[in-house]
Parts: sequence; structure tokens; C-alpha cells
Amino acid sequence: MDTKIKHINAYILAGGKSSRMGTDKGLLLFEGKPMIQYVMEQMQPIFDKIVIVSNNLEYEKFGLEVIPDLIKAIGPAGGIYTALNHSDCQLNFIVSCDMPFVTAAAIEFILKNAQENQIVLLENQGKIEPLFGIYSKECEEIWLQLIGQEKVKLQDMVLHFRLKTIPVENNEIFAATFFKNINTKEDFNNVSKLI
Repeated sequence: MDTKIKHINAYILAGGKSSRMGTDKGLLLFEGKPMIQYVMEQMQPIFDKIVIVSNNLEYEKFGLEVIPDLIKAIGPAGGIYTALNHSDCQLNFIVSCDMPFVTAAAIEFILKNAQENQIVLLENQGKIEPLFGIYSKECEEIWLQLIGQEKVKLQDMVLHFRLKTIPVENNEIFAATFFKNINTKEDFNNVSKLI
């Protein structure tokens, strides 16, 4: 893109210490770089405003605004609420810090499909991918209500909104590794072998 997008904010969910990984995933070195850096580098040519949602102030070293979770200890549902509450834009791109295979082309692909829905997500082999998508500011109030009802599983939460899912099988933009989330040391070791 020639000019950075100003009407869509971007948020990277970096939470904090992962219970399954035993350390902060986004800061974990992957091929010599913190995992979050791969995500940032693909986003920076596209978005004017990128914010990291994390309770770990160490993320400030990357030079982006860092905001803490407003609702802690409920996983990414709290991070998404924090992003929506913070945003001054109608549309918001939200991505997890543990997707080192994210590409600018994939981000641009989903942005082109962002109109007229409250949430736009990719669908990979029948599975919705809630941590790479577009979330409307309109979702904020109902999202908070769902959290209040202890409904914090993303796959279920997104079904309460006008949701558009885009199947990506056979789409050359999305390589087999694209959706590899890294939640455990075993995941990390397996993905490292794919490089």
C-alpha cells in the first residue's frame, strides 16, 4: 500500500505470561527475533496506528503504544474488549502475537472484505480463526455483556454478531503454516522445523 491506513486501527494481543508456554510468547525468540516482531513488521507498512495489548511493559521497547488488559485473566476475550474500548475507529484489525507467518498480503486480503459486517474472520478447513480479523467498534457493548455472562470462548462469542467468514482453502496467500499458533513448547519446536 502506498499510504498507511488511518481509518482502521490495529491491535496486537500479547497478553502476558502464557500458562502453557511458561513464558511470554510474543517475546520468545523465533529464528533470532521476538515472535511479535514478525507480526509488527508485516503490519507497519499498512497501518498508521498499531497498539499492543499487554500487561507486560517490556513490550514498550518496540516503540508502539502498550495498553494493559481492562479485564485480566480471561485470555484473548479480554484483549479484544480492551482493543475495542480503546479504539477511536469504527473498524479494527486484531491479531495475536504468536502468528509469525502472518503476511502483509494476508492482512490486505482481509481488509478488502471488511465492509458491512461487525466481525470478519478467515475460515480454515471449517474452523473460524478469531485471532486474525476485523472487529467493529459496534461489538464493544455486547462483547462486554458476554464476558459478564462468563462466555469467553472466542469461537462462541463471535457468533453473537453479524459475522462474515471467508474460506481460504486453495488461496495461495495462505500457506499451510499461516495459521500455526504457538501455544506450547511443543508447538514452538514443531514450527521451527517448518522454517
